[in-house]
Amino acid sequence: MAVSVSCISEFMFCPMKLYLTEFLGIRSPFNHEAMAIRDAYLDFRLAAESRARKLQPGTDPGEVEGLLMGDLERILNGLEGGVREKVMDTMKFQVRSAALRITGAMELMGAPGERVARRIFPPFIRDYTIHDPSLELYGRVNMEIIDGHHYPVKIKGVLPPAGGAWPSDSLELTAQALLVEREFETESLVSFIDYIPLAERRTVVTDYRRRECLFDVLDEIRKIIEDGEVPSVDVKPSRCEKCGLSDECLGEDQS
Repeated sequence: MAVSVSCISEFMFCPMKLYLTEFLGIRSPFNHEAMAIRDAYLDFRLAAESRARKLQPGTDPGEVEGLLMGDLERILNGLEGGVREKVMDTMKFQVRSAALRITGAMELMGAPGERVARRIFPPFIRDYTIHDPSLELYGRVNMEIIDGHHYPVKIKGVLPPAGGAWPSDSLELTAQALLVEREFETESLVSFIDYIPLAERRTVVTDYRRRECLFDVLDEIRKIIEDGEVPSVDVKPSRCEKCGLSDECLGEDQS
């Protein structure tokens, strides 16, 4: 049975949640807010690139920030009040960072926005679906294409860890890198995580150690979703309170 890339981070967060959703078929509450933040970020990226192409050197960063904020407001028009407010708050620093990057690059290069946009907004492929039967793995991948190389990108609407990346994110990106390698017959040794609230990008190297770890995790996932093996987990209140299946999980544990 082919495993979805999304199962990896779910397994790393809590194997029991994976068991409940993938083997027992219990639906996890959909996180509309997280999806709205992700979509807003991707739409804003396109809007910022389009805006940058129209600018000339010497444009004030504050003016650009105001224009970009207007673009973001238009993107968020259809969202409900509470969700819209949350997305706007999460994206604030992203808007400021984009304005500084665009104006800074124009000043440094002495070039109009048309040229700058090509440098700071490389081609981006959104939600590209890849299924590889030999790996028994499938998923949707966001990718930047730089100098002909494909770089998987994971988008996070939360703050990053103190350093590096969470293991769940690095393994999910490793799986995406493997799919990219098979799909495009190329090497994919570097991936990125974009943390929206701080407008920060971190690099994940998909080295041999991570690849070996990934296959071990995939074996454990298959034991759960194919064989119905019930995982043993340690209950951690700080983690469990974030899960929409905590009631079902406790019921399963008691049975």
